[in-house]
Amino acid sequence: MDHHRFDVGQLVRVKTRFLDRSGEGVYEVVRKLPASPNGDLHYRIKSTNGQERAVAETDISAAG
Repeated sequence: MDHHRFDVGQLVRVKTRFLDRSGEGVYEVVRKLPASPNGDLHYRIKSTNGQERAVAETDISAAG
């Protein structure tokens, strides 16, 4: 069984690019989500302006 690489409260950046640049900036991990059927781990992350996203672990990296 795989373990989440990031902890709740940790700051991360989204590695993927969005056309409207809405995904740029630093996010805080607010919740670890269950793995998808293929085993990918997921998180709920929140930006400083309150925007939340669900992302795969492969789409984020540690900030700083």
